[in-house]
Amino acid sequence: MRILIIDDDEIFCRLLVEILEASGIQALWTTDGLNGYEMLTHADYDLCIIDVRMPLILGTELAEAIREDRPQAKIILASAFADEALQDYARHKGIMLLSKPFTANRLLDTVELALGESIGRN
Repeated sequence: MRILIIDDDEIFCRLLVEILEASGIQALWTTDGLNGYEMLTHADYDLCIIDVRMPLILGTELAEAIREDRPQAKIILASAFADEALQDYARHKGIMLLSKPFTANRLLDTVELALGESIGRN
């Protein structure tokens, strides 16, 4: 299983990778939304975790572009600003929403829900 993390906070990306890899999931990351989109065009990922507020491109814009190219793509949006409008957007688009801050267990639960399958946990 491969997950791509796209978030402009490098420390946050590294933390997510650590949590996911401890559960046996291969995780790659980038702090650049445009680079993340490029990575998605060259490799298959089971899931993308995308920060909503990033420079150059919003996570919602990136999710739209990904869904246009890959309608069945599984996406989790992560945001410290998960207001009602963002919750409605995610629900309408069929995208999981993860409110920051969150625990490792909450991350893994959300990944399982998004993928529709159990993952190994230590």
